[in-house]
Amino acid sequence: MRISLPLLVAAGLALAGCSFESADEAARVSLYERLGTRERLAIADPSFVGVAAYDRAGRPLPCVQPTVRGGDTVLRASTDGLLVVEDVRVDLSDITIEPGVVLPDEPLVLTDVKLRLGTQMAIEPQWAPDGRSARGVGRVDILMDWALLDDDGDHLPLATQRIRGAELEVRAELADDGTVRADLTSAVDGTIWDFAAVELTDFAMDVRAASQPVVD
Repeated sequence: MRISLPLLVAAGLALAGCSFESADEAARVSLYERLGTRERLAIADPSFVGVAAYDRAGRPLPCVQPTVRGGDTVLRASTDGLLVVEDVRVDLSDITIEPGVVLPDEPLVLTDVKLRLGTQMAIEPQWAPDGRSARGVGRVDILMDWALLDDDGDHLPLATQRIRGAELEVRAELADDGTVRADLTSAVDGTIWDFAAVELTDFAMDVRAASQPVVD
């Protein structure tokens, strides 16, 4: 559904005078109005980031799935009705490659693993008729920062990996309790990292996020 520009402008003007003092008041506004002033959402469970890993012989490697440890995303609605994903940051657990794959007698530990967007992403979403939700798809580079954990406990930064032009679907809603909730999903087939005896492929992400509850 397209929302007309006059309606968006009127909603934006109304937003300037709003004060979200309670959950009831927050629940009466639209998602577009809430996002007019930008919302930071914390990554929450259940969230998932996964890859497949193989050695040089093509054998799958076990126990390389990271756990989502936290992070946040920032959403905003523009005056012309676009949904803007200003930032996504996902903090992941260490990834351990078992002994004998890269190092003969020791595991290889990748640490400080984080995902982020290469740029902001603006999409033209479908706004629900009741104004409570929006959904859209765009393309953006997803960057992966990480480091190698050496025997002395030092973190040795590795080159940032870039997943180019990943399709990112965003579903956002304004819940009855006044919180903004979002689900960001992406899936990219093919190799995303090839180093020494390890190949990481088939990236997948399903991240849930929510704003702070509105206090009565």
